[in-house]
Amino acid sequence: MLEILINLLVLSIGAGFIGAISGLGGGVFIVPALIILAHMPMQIAVGASLISVVATSAGASVAFVRDGWTNLKVAMVLECATVTGAV
Repeated sequence: MLEILINLLVLSIGAGFIGAISGLGGGVFIVPALIILAHMPMQIAVGASLISVVATSAGASVAFVRDGWTNLKVAMVLECATVTGAV
């Protein structure tokens, strides 16, 4: 179990580094790596990527609202349209 966690940590750091250097984001590299190197089914790899994106976005959103950089009226209108389109 510890070996798997260490491998995933190394994989995450490597994907984040390459994603930051290339400007593509780590998800472009982490999902295929999870499928190939960790032998995960595609659904689990994509789900893990989505969870990390949601966590990162939530943290950034809190910081932007706290610092006053967010127009909440526009954000609510865009969020309603996003949820409608997703459904």
